[in-house]
Amino acid sequence: MRTKNISKHILAGATALLIGVNSIGQVDRSQPPKPQPNPEINLEIPEIVNMDNGLKVIVVENHKLPVVSFQLFVDYPTLPEGNKAGMQSIFGELLGSGTESYTKDEFDAKIDFMGASIFTNARGFYASSLKKHTTKLLELLNEVVTKPSFPEKELDRIVNQTISGLATQKSDPNTMASNVSSVVNFGKDHPYGEIVTEESLNNIKVDDIKKHYSQYFVPNKAYLVIVGDVSQEEAMGYANKYFGDWKRGGEMKKQTYDVPSYKGNNVYFVDKPGAVQSQITITNTVELTPGHPDAIKVSVMNKILGGGGFSGHLMKNLREDKAYTYGCYSSIGTDPLNASFSAGGSFRNEVTDSAIVQILYEIDWMTNNLVTDDELELIKNSMTGSFARSLESGRTQANFALNMARYNLPKDYYSNYLTRLEKITKEDVLETAKKYLRPDNLNIIVVGNAEIAEKLDVFDNNGGMEVRDAFGDEATLQQLKAVPDGVTLESVINNYVYKTFMVSNKEEYDAKMNKIGMIIKEYTGSMSIQGMNLSLFITTYAGKPNKTATQTIIKTPQGDMKQKEYFNGEKGATSAPFVGTEKYEGDKLEQKKMNSFPLSQLTYANNKFLDVELMGIEEKEGKEYYKIKVQEKGKDNEYGFEYYSVETGLLELEESFTVADLQDGNGEQTIMSTTVFSDFKEVKGGLYLAHTTKISSSVQNITTTLNKVVVKKKPKSSAFDGSF
Repeated sequence: MRTKNISKHILAGATALLIGVNSIGQVDRSQPPKPQPNPEINLEIPEIVNMDNGLKVIVVENHKLPVVSFQLFVDYPTLPEGNKAGMQSIFGELLGSGTESYTKDEFDAKIDFMGASIFTNARGFYASSLKKHTTKLLELLNEVVTKPSFPEKELDRIVNQTISGLATQKSDPNTMASNVSSVVNFGKDHPYGEIVTEESLNNIKVDDIKKHYSQYFVPNKAYLVIVGDVSQEEAMGYANKYFGDWKRGGEMKKQTYDVPSYKGNNVYFVDKPGAVQSQITITNTVELTPGHPDAIKVSVMNKILGGGGFSGHLMKNLREDKAYTYGCYSSIGTDPLNASFSAGGSFRNEVTDSAIVQILYEIDWMTNNLVTDDELELIKNSMTGSFARSLESGRTQANFALNMARYNLPKDYYSNYLTRLEKITKEDVLETAKKYLRPDNLNIIVVGNAEIAEKLDVFDNNGGMEVRDAFGDEATLQQLKAVPDGVTLESVINNYVYKTFMVSNKEEYDAKMNKIGMIIKEYTGSMSIQGMNLSLFITTYAGKPNKTATQTIIKTPQGDMKQKEYFNGEKGATSAPFVGTEKYEGDKLEQKKMNSFPLSQLTYANNKFLDVELMGIEEKEGKEYYKIKVQEKGKDNEYGFEYYSVETGLLELEESFTVADLQDGNGEQTIMSTTVFSDFKEVKGGLYLAHTTKISSSVQNITTTLNKVVVKKKPKSSAFDGSF
């Protein structure tokens, strides 16, 4: 093929040269050449093969690497879950948690031995391996599809793990805003408006999982996508052998759901006491199904508004011009049931109302003005490049075929994509904005400190702002209660210290501390991170006057990982695998020197590195707590709250927040971690300590149990010098 084309390229080049020479005098070199229209792309969309049991198979050959992947997608209708919200997600994880022939550990071991990968979800799985392991992988996938065991022990583990994750959602502003957006946009009777709660998770039983599997996980609603180093004949042989015995199920009707109708803009506020930023989400529902004639126009319009990164109107206005935020974005997509539009970001408290004004202004501007030629071309060129790059992936053709089948798209939908994109005009963008943005019919959700709530009523057109809780339910705005006369930051901390050491006053405390110079604690625990469950062994040391040391051993399938921290009063360091050792220097060293045995809270009153404030009394789940805010001076992006029980005086809850830039540099996210201390008991040496600690965040969940406490008179240990 290459040899035959050489002469054609030479001839074409010579012809172009002659034309160029003859027309030199006619070229206007003051003007850049006009871009040529995008050509129609000749895509080879694979045909779908229907098996006897109704399973539809899509095969894409890609022989560049000796790898084969299998994707199963079961296209059952979107289902409401009612008081069992979260069930389908739990089903998806449980699907890969054991079969009739293998326990979860045995199944995982076989996958690991092959160097393969498998990820299950509510609608199937994605799995891949080297071609030489294909049949072994398919034997396991056959078990997943036709013989899942749904063990109750694994269900309990997944439910408990998910419940632990909910603890962070109650205080994570992004999740809170998402929950409220779902409820007010779609309503609680709509599948998209159902919110997963601890109660709904506890309602899920194994019988629910099995019923869902038998009724909806059926081949006649499924697509099997096979991509890689495989021929069509081989692939169909695999499909028939390993999925041909999957039994057909009953027919299913597509379900539709109503969404709430409303007029004017509606404001919903979610109280997040102590927040230094407001999370703003401005949203509504749109009717935009996959393959809709307006879909590409809507994408272009949205990228100009705020979906195109730094080139978007929202970013230019609210970040570059006003400096209200690191990032402000918009999104709008297609959905076979109901889609939605959304715009917003995180903003400083003092500019919350101003930010809403500017976001609404930009949305309204798009519905009344033509965009410029330059920004339209910029977005169209960007989308052209993204589409072209997507064609480099071997899975793109398979995904195109899957979408065409699912949504009944015309055969030329993707081959004419660039042609349709090129034809979009400024007038098309304006008309599309008028049709879909609806600037006078929006839900405005704000998650933040109560001090900003009074500024929000002005944006509501229907009787004033509504207050919602973290899960979208109606709520009342709760102000922190004032602390009683005589209660101060110092008195709360002292009471905590006295309760911990089981004394009544300073004299008793001083007398007891004369006999204690070091406290050693040993913990065991478990950590769940990215689906892996790992064992932990932790030993902590605290010694007079400011010595500390901690060693953490993490048991992994690849071996033990050890992390340590140590400080002997004058010097120290942290050490961890893949990170190395970092010595305490500068301010970090000075902060370590300010630590006070036996509890760091004893330095709060005069710590030059921290701003510590007793904010008031907050009620959480029926209990009252003294709420203390702790923030390192000069670090507005890091802060935390400590909650001391009004009844017991003990520290029972901590929340920490870090505002970090996203990896792609486009905006920021708030990372939140919650630590719950419980099961307080007396230990030898006269200390009253929490024996269970649960740490929850978006990336990991850790539970530890205190097993042993040793109290010594002298603070002597090699651990303070890093030798454990």
